[in-house]
Amino acid sequence: MMHMWYWFGYLNEFLFKEFNVTTTWGVLSICLGLTALAIVYEAMKILQVFLRKQTIASLPHELSMQDEKSSLLSKISSRYLGRSTRLYCSSYLLWLLEVFHFTIHTTLGYFLMLAVMTYNVYVNIALVMGAGIGYFILGPTLVELNMAQYNNKRKDIKCNLECSDAILDPNRRQSTVSIIAEQLVTEANIDVDVQGMRVG
Repeated sequence: MMHMWYWFGYLNEFLFKEFNVTTTWGVLSICLGLTALAIVYEAMKILQVFLRKQTIASLPHELSMQDEKSSLLSKISSRYLGRSTRLYCSSYLLWLLEVFHFTIHTTLGYFLMLAVMTYNVYVNIALVMGAGIGYFILGPTLVELNMAQYNNKRKDIKCNLECSDAILDPNRRQSTVSIIAEQLVTEANIDVDVQGMRVG
C-alpha cells in the first residue's frame, strides 16, 4: 500500500513488492542499514573530490591549466592522446573510475530518496540521523579538500601590475572588476583601430 503521508508501522512491500518486514527487529535492522548507507553516501562525496583531484593531477600541466569550461574528457582525449600514451591511459582510467564512482553515488542517492518516499517515520528518522552523523564526521574533511582546491586555483591566476595594486591597496576606490573591464575595452578599441588601419 502506497502512503502519501507520514505513518508508523511495519514495512510492507518496502521498495520491492515481495519485501515485507513484519517484525520489530526487522524494522530496526532496516533502519540501521539505511543509517549506514546514508553515512556511506556522505563519505562518497569526499571520495569523488579525491578522485577528481587525482585525475587532474595525472594530466600534464598544460592540460590541467586549460579553461575549466572544457570537459575533463575532452582534455584527456582528442588531440592530446597521441603524445604520451601511457600518461593519457592512466588519466583515462582514472576518469573512468571517477565516472563509475559517480554512477554508484547517484544510484545510492536515488535508492535513499526512494526509501524516504515511503513516508515511514522510522525510515526517515534513520536516514536523517545517518546524513547528520556522516556530515558531522566527514564534513570538515570535505571542507578542507574544497578549500585546498580553491587555494590551488587561486595560485594559478595570473595578475598584472594594475590588478595586484587594486587587490593590495584597500584605499583604492576602483574595483578589480572595473580595472579588468577597462583593460578589455582598451584591448577591443586597439583591435578595432588596428583593423581600421589595415582596411584604410
